[in-house]
This record gives sequence, structure tokens and C-alpha cells, in this order.
Amino acid sequence: MKMTAVLRRFLPSGLVLSLSLLVASAAEPPPLPPPPVAPQGGPATPRIVSRPIRLRTNQVAGTASVQGAAGLPQSAPTLAITPKVNNPDALAWDSKLKEYAAKAGETEAKFIFALTNVSKETVTIHNVHTSCGCTAAKLPQQPWVIAPGEHGEIGVTVDLRNKYGTITKTATINSSVGPVPLTVRCIIPAPDLDAARTGDRTRNMQIAAADRQSVFRGDCATCHVAPTLGKTGKALYETACGICHEGEHRASMVPSLRAPNKPTDRAYWTQWITSGREGSLMPAFSLKQGGILSDDQVGSLVGYLGGEFALEVKLPGGGAVPDAGTKAKAPPLAP
Repeated sequence: MKMTAVLRRFLPSGLVLSLSLLVASAAEPPPLPPPPVAPQGGPATPRIVSRPIRLRTNQVAGTASVQGAAGLPQSAPTLAITPKVNNPDALAWDSKLKEYAAKAGETEAKFIFALTNVSKETVTIHNVHTSCGCTAAKLPQQPWVIAPGEHGEIGVTVDLRNKYGTITKTATINSSVGPVPLTVRCIIPAPDLDAARTGDRTRNMQIAAADRQSVFRGDCATCHVAPTLGKTGKALYETACGICHEGEHRASMVPSLRAPNKPTDRAYWTQWITSGREGSLMPAFSLKQGGILSDDQVGSLVGYLGGEFALEVKLPGGGAVPDAGTKAKAPPLAP
């Protein structure tokens, strides 16, 4: 009614009546259609009323509201999206690639990477992932929060055992500003095989000095047992005796059989081969005394040393015993 009064002050009466009817028709909902009439004798059909649902968007809050029949807006949930920051330059490094020339015998190489947070925001390093199991990286703490202007170090260690040549490994830093790959390169000299053999020989000799029969066990058996299997005479001498007594790197306490310091005969060779010598590196080769040679093998070896070998090196009494390859039984030991 107030609106009609205002319109009458400023508009002609005909126009006022038209506007009033238009406003009244917009304010009042249209009349509902009459309910359908059920067939005679049957139930009445229910009346279905459909009302439009208007979707309104709140441009300020960024949410959508749905107005239902009651006219009350219902807000849909809003998903918060955090932008991903990728700014690896926020960390300044003394270097992202480091090299190390290892010395012979070194078992590991250690690297230190120094960093500074040059950004205005806090940077968090979550963890470090290395390229393989022989490379390890260590953070001061995990996670490591680095304030603007703060300095720090990350250590990387590479296992050099059983490696030579140039190897390259990586350690990738996973941080709040993105991944940062660090690279280490190791230059490893080739192994000195002669020095390694000498070292192994020295170690084995120390073991043999404590237990002379140990030459037939463990790593030593590869050279002192396996090659002798099934051999007799000269072939047996080369694999069982010559490996030590005529070796290129023969120890000073191992005598040369080509220049013995005592007269040799059958009893001499039998004694040494069968029983060896207590307190020395010479083991007992006879199976009966913990060695590896049968009686037939001992006999054939004695025959070779007193025959063909004695003639070759011109030992006294050379050729007085059976030739190589015979299977004569070893005689009783000399008293």
C-alpha cells in the first residue's frame, strides 16, 4: 500500500494501476492446479508439486549456496589449495659437485656440502635420498628447519671397498622448496695385485706359524689341497712342494730344495714329507698325521725327489731310488 501511495504522487493514475497489478501478480504465487480425480472405485492419485531450486554463488567468499524450498542457503564445503613452492635457489651451496682422489687402500670417501638459506622464508629439509646403498648422507636433524640466513652442513660418505676407477653417486635433498641433487665423484686407483698377494701370503704365514696344518684348511686349501688331488710323482711335487719351495715370492725361512743344507736320501725325503717339522711352517703331509697325501702319493713323491729331481739338480746319490710315477710304499721313518 505504501508503494502505491508513492506511485500516485509521481505517476498518472492509469500507469499507477498497471504497475500495481504487475507487482501484485509477481508477489503472489500462481494458484495450484486442482488435484486429479481418481477413477471411480480406485485410490486418489497424489499431487506432486515441483518447485525450482536456484543456485546462488557467493562471489566474495568463494562458496556456492543452494536455496531449497525453505529459502535457506546451504553452503557447500570449500577445498583449501596450498600453492607448491619450487625455489631450489633458496639454498646456496658451496658446490653441488665434489670430487675425491682416493689413495690405495682407502675404504671410504667423505664429503661435506655447506649450505645457506638465502631466501626470506624458512626452508625445511625433510630427508636425503642416495642413489645406492654404498652411499650414505647425514643431516644435522630430521626434519631440518633452516631459518633465513642460517648456515649448515650435510655429510655424504661413499664406501670404496671392492671398487676402482671413477664412480659417480648422487644424494638428492628433498625440501620444502623442491628437490636439490648433489653429486660426488670418486677416483679410485686399481688394486695392486702383487701387494695384495704379498699381504695375503704374510697373513697366511702368520696363521701357519701358529698352526702348520692350517695350510690344508680355509683359504689356503685352494692352493695347497685342490691342485694335489689324484697327482703323483713330478706333478705332485709341482703342486704340493714347488708352490712354496720354488715360489717367486718364497719366504726367507722356506728353504730351496735344489740346494739342501743336509745330505739327502730316501729316508730324508720320507721324514720331511710324512711328518714335516714341529715349530716350523712345514706341515705333515701324510693322511695319518693330519695331512692330505696317501701312502702311495708319499712313495711316488719320495721316488721323484730321489730320482729324476736329484739327477736334475745333481744331488748326491741321485737316481738311487725308483723313478717318478712309481707307487712304492713309503718305508718306515728313520729313527
